[in-house]
Amino acid sequence: MGRDGPTSGDPVGGGRPRKAGAMTIDRSVGTSAALRPDLTYAAFCETHEPAWHALALTRTGNRADAALVVGAVKGDLSRCWPQVLRFEEPAAYAWRLANRHIADWVSGEEPVAVEAVTFAAVIGAFKQVANGLLHSEADEVRLYAAILELPDRQRDVVVLRYLLGLHVKVIGAYLGRPVATVHSNLRHARERLARRLGVRELPDRAGDL
Repeated sequence: MGRDGPTSGDPVGGGRPRKAGAMTIDRSVGTSAALRPDLTYAAFCETHEPAWHALALTRTGNRADAALVVGAVKGDLSRCWPQVLRFEEPAAYAWRLANRHIADWVSGEEPVAVEAVTFAAVIGAFKQVANGLLHSEADEVRLYAAILELPDRQRDVVVLRYLLGLHVKVIGAYLGRPVATVHSNLRHARERLARRLGVRELPDRAGDL
């Protein structure tokens, strides 16, 4: 990363450099709509698109590519919507679909170029729950890189928990996992991130959401 902080050309992980943009996160995302048998495609996307966008933005590093990923997810969903409704948890299916599209995006060998506003939004979310543990820009850079390096299952819960502030029951519905598994994923993710920062633990100051 650049000496003055992240820019649209700062490499962090695997992927390709892209254009800069802005980050918008909707903390009102839920799964109740995903459980309605009469759910429409438009209503489903309106409810869950912020979560896909947050995941894509964290992984790709900028708004332009996140929008491309989300657009691809919505396109796939629209083409097989009747089949999607047959799943017990359409939200979990859509989340897996988003991850597949993101995996395709990051399969390139060039590093992700994280724009400054995206970096600030991600780190800002963590500062709310890990107040006092990020002492410098170097700590922030290490944390962002560590988030990208988390195993998929742990990174998913980190994004949904910290960037969107979702309840663990809602996260479980998104990922198709029991609440106990979500708690376990969160605990292991915090342990990994804490080791990367060189601290004893990264507490979940959000409590039992």
